[in-house]
Amino acid sequence: MDIFTDVYSKSRKVVQTKGLNDSWRTIEQNLITLLELNGPNAGKAKVLEDLRDKLKQAAKLKLMKNDAMAKAIVNASAPGSTGFQNRAAMLKTMNHFYLVAKKGNQSIWVVDSPKAYGKWSYDLFMGKDKNALTNQLKKRREVFGSGNRGMMSDALQHARKWSADVEVLLGQKGDKVKKTVKRWFHGSDPTEEAVQASMTTLAAGFKKIHGTCNSTRVIFSDRPEKRASGEWNEVYASVNSGDAMPVIYIYQLFLKTGKKNLFGVVPKMWLCALTVIHELSHKVAGTEDIRYDDDGLKPGTAFQPDQALKNADSWAYFAADLVGALSKGTIKRTLV
Repeated sequence: MDIFTDVYSKSRKVVQTKGLNDSWRTIEQNLITLLELNGPNAGKAKVLEDLRDKLKQAAKLKLMKNDAMAKAIVNASAPGSTGFQNRAAMLKTMNHFYLVAKKGNQSIWVVDSPKAYGKWSYDLFMGKDKNALTNQLKKRREVFGSGNRGMMSDALQHARKWSADVEVLLGQKGDKVKKTVKRWFHGSDPTEEAVQASMTTLAAGFKKIHGTCNSTRVIFSDRPEKRASGEWNEVYASVNSGDAMPVIYIYQLFLKTGKKNLFGVVPKMWLCALTVIHELSHKVAGTEDIRYDDDGLKPGTAFQPDQALKNADSWAYFAADLVGALSKGTIKRTLV
């Protein structure tokens, strides 16, 4: 398995087989109603807390709590019967699945895998016997943690506000907008026709980005194999065209960027929001990673205007600039 859509589809299939032991039947039935075809039902999210509470209760009087929770999942999965590894993987996946925020009809979810896992649970548990499975299930320390899960939700709210403002401003086509479009997408002295064409492309794209930020369900997720490979250590986030739902995969750079300092301030939350817009521009506006901010985003001979208009970082910095989130120093450093 590679993407969350695969994991979600597998979880739906597994829970619908109704193979958990009798003491888990209520949770099993509620998980079925949670995992709807088009995405999780926020109205049924309480089952995730019920699941976690049931595991905590199993470990309440135990000295080795991780061991007790692991054994509870194994026992719930009816070990010895066909498919018990998949049932354990489904429960483990749901144990680390969180409804982080609900605003109006939108729900924001986070998949927070155990840090020790370099694969999705289904792949990791495949073929394991009861003892080996128990050892894997003991690993509970998560990649993100509650603070970072909240930060992802905050970043989405910033991105939603920015994209809404950008959509409105592009529709008004004022002088400030034209100046900002020229700055990020054109060389010196562009024609009015060229600027208008860029504005049309951006307006269509930001309408889609804003719509996605407003999606009924948005999911932030770990991507275990990519994280464990080490090849993605310099990546903030990613999306995948195979995901039907809006899923944004988060890596360590994103977490470090949004980390609060000792005074409780998030000095670079705007960069996290910028990252969300960057990734959603890939997802819905067809942008590419032609050039990054560290390379300099000023359109010119080395970085042609038509490339800038296809470049995800250019879209993200344009949005942040247009809504006033960038300092003059940042603009100057980035436009080199």
